[in-house]
Amino acid sequence: MADIGRIQIESVEESSDTGGICIVRCVGGVPRVGDVFTSDESFGLGHLKVRLTLDRIERYEGRFVEFFDPPQAARIHVSGEGVGLLTRWSIITSAAESVPPDPS
Repeated sequence: MADIGRIQIESVEESSDTGGICIVRCVGGVPRVGDVFTSDESFGLGHLKVRLTLDRIERYEGRFVEFFDPPQAARIHVSGEGVGLLTRWSIITSAAESVPPDPS
């Protein structure tokens, strides 16, 4: 079984109803493109949870990679709901139903 990826949010650069871009630091495991991430933080809204798919990992300006590990930082592109709820220091964790990246 792969390591469960844990990502700490440093900042949210872009946010929409369908995804966004964040500056992050890996704080555990090995986050990979295709992994699904959730957060159990309540964000003051009780039942609402963040659920995001990691679409791209950008290390160094313009260099895309398939994974990163602690203590590396990256700029990530994610799709899904809840990016706008994330704040600095929020932690998101990879979920069991992660899928392999699309080879195209």
